[in-house]
Amino acid sequence: MATQFPILQAEKRSALGSRSVSRLRQQGKLPAVIYGHKQDPQTVSLDPKATSLLLRQHAHIVEVQHDGTSEPCLFKEVQWDHLGTTMIHIDFARVDLTEEITVEIGIRLVGEPAGLKEEGAYLEQQLTELEIKCLAVNIPAEIVAKVDHLNVDEVLEVKDLVLPEGVKAVTDPDTIVAAVRIAKALEEEPTAVPAEGAAAEPEVIGKKEEGEEGEAAAEEKK
Repeated sequence: MATQFPILQAEKRSALGSRSVSRLRQQGKLPAVIYGHKQDPQTVSLDPKATSLLLRQHAHIVEVQHDGTSEPCLFKEVQWDHLGTTMIHIDFARVDLTEEITVEIGIRLVGEPAGLKEEGAYLEQQLTELEIKCLAVNIPAEIVAKVDHLNVDEVLEVKDLVLPEGVKAVTDPDTIVAAVRIAKALEEEPTAVPAEGAAAEPEVIGKKEEGEEGEAAAEEKK
């Protein structure tokens, strides 16, 4: 039985350049490019809503259909605007389903660590994505990491993760994924008290605060 990937409809585009890309975005379309496997790059446009939905569903491989063709592609790079809220371009890499590929997958922590029962304890996730290597058909939506067994000052490392069959970690096995720590209270700095009999430093009348001169100069330039 053939492997089924989510389908993403695309339209072939021949016009290149920043003006063409701007017009596409004004029309509510998302520019993209497909490359790899010693084939010529193919520029296409996508429906941004359909694309965003697949990304939210943690899709990594999709069947991009355009001009009567269909090819499995990996979301390689998603570019966002300066606010980080709107997609402005996507790079797809063609995928050979018989070859292993390397991708980054999100890590989701599950369970309540035993160490959180201690006062001031908190769970710290130091690694949010894991680099893995596997066949395209074996890419998991996410990596689930159980942390309920962790006590204070205990850590979960990459080598402790239970990965799906056919999936290998590329990230260093000694990398810390999560740890239970104790929050340290900030110590207040003691206020300096002049020694008995010591004269207090006289106040300088008209002394400018640090940075005041620069701010004044900036105001003059406005």
